[in-house]
Amino acid sequence: MSLLKKPTSVIGVLVAARVVNRLGGAGMGFLGVRLTRDLGVPLGTTSVVLALFGAATIPSRVLGGVVTTRWGPRAALVAGLAAAGVAQTVVAAGEDLLVVGAGVVALGLAYEVVEPATQTAVVAGVEPGRRASRFSLLWASLSVAGVVAGVLAALVTRWGVGALFAVDAASSLLAAALVALLLPALPRPSRVPRAWRSALRPPVLGWAGLCTVSATVVMVVVLVLPLAVERAGHPPSTTAWLLVAGALSAVATHRVLARVEVDAPAHRVLAAGFALLGAALTAWAVGGVPALVTGAVLEGAAGTLVVGTQQAVASRLAVPGAEAAVMTVQGLSWGVATLVAPLLGGALLGLDPAAPWLAGAAVALLLAAGHARPPAALRPGWSAPRAAGTRGGARSGRGSRG
Repeated sequence: MSLLKKPTSVIGVLVAARVVNRLGGAGMGFLGVRLTRDLGVPLGTTSVVLALFGAATIPSRVLGGVVTTRWGPRAALVAGLAAAGVAQTVVAAGEDLLVVGAGVVALGLAYEVVEPATQTAVVAGVEPGRRASRFSLLWASLSVAGVVAGVLAALVTRWGVGALFAVDAASSLLAAALVALLLPALPRPSRVPRAWRSALRPPVLGWAGLCTVSATVVMVVVLVLPLAVERAGHPPSTTAWLLVAGALSAVATHRVLARVEVDAPAHRVLAAGFALLGAALTAWAVGGVPALVTGAVLEGAAGTLVVGTQQAVASRLAVPGAEAAVMTVQGLSWGVATLVAPLLGGALLGLDPAAPWLAGAAVALLLAAGHARPPAALRPGWSAPRAAGTRGGARSGRGSRG
């Protein structure tokens, strides 16, 4: 039976809620327009407000990990989605810089709360051998939802950018309601002394560092692809179709991963994913529409193999009770990548149109070679130690399966 036909499964509810939220999430790209065009805010001031938003997303993920550790994934998901909905309402309805700016900063503080909560819910509700495909299902579903969100944004913005943020707010609140009403009961979080200290052990930090490298390559792709396509003389619709091809490829690859993940070692899945990413970026360096489409298909498949497996590996490094803390530390790799990628991608694109793709391909192929044998975090001696003195016992993984 398909996961999405089981509305009471952990993964079914998480996918449904996150997709609903993502369908209304296109407003993030219009924050600057809301400030400059609607409110007449100078460009320099707008840049400061947007920088404050970006800075707020980093403690937001940590806040999500803290709330999840203390009260569990359901509470963190509902609180994060509801807070985002309220903040988006402020952005939609505000009529001056002070009000809208406060809404933007509040949105940044709420924006990443759901990430560690979502990942911890997967850890709690899915057996270890199936987590990679479940994480990848979330990744692939959000990719498809992101494409659809762009289409919806094109329709809604006919009534103004404020209307787009109103739709975003409604989608966030609807997603919060879905989680509150439908998410199955999860095992109570174990209480482990110094959970966050255990999340800062060398294996976790080392794995987070390795994930930061690949996340930076992915974020360079996200930021540079539209610019590179435009510089090559293609219309913006070309980028849209490339995103569609990548999203469909991600969904198809998830089905493959779900079939092989139990028997395929994580390091081999990652090596295959990085090799596909290297091939994708090489194709983009070649240029031309056929190469762009080929690269998009390969890049979509690579993301599904890499991101879900990296998260599954991180989950195995957590002692019972420290899952949210470990997933938060691993997830901060995306925050670092988001800060680094614009500078790195812009500098490379300034050198040569093919430079971002060739540099990214080189890094990806090095990562593929490095995963030909298990990295330290995948070796038995580096797995999570057994928790001593935990209350509530270790998670058995029983109950609601994804």
